[in-house]
Amino acid sequence: MNPVNIQKMAIAFGLLAFGILAIGSVLVGSRVLTGVIRGGMGAVIFGGMVWVFADLFLAEDEDAYIQDMESDENNPDKGTQLDQSA
Repeated sequence: MNPVNIQKMAIAFGLLAFGILAIGSVLVGSRVLTGVIRGGMGAVIFGGMVWVFADLFLAEDEDAYIQDMESDENNPDKGTQLDQSA
């Protein structure tokens, strides 16, 4: 996953957490300002957690492409010396 998709996913989770916490707090009986503050803190916490974990676990490994190119399966010289031994 590229970093832009990870950021979009973190923003989406943050907005979802904001909506659930803010609306839920107001519906349960807290004041609107308290609900907005709870929602904002939830958005920061949950959005940040998703951003960090997604960046750690879903980021593309840059060395994997290099290792794949150096494997024996992709070697263009593989099998060129088979005829020379006979």
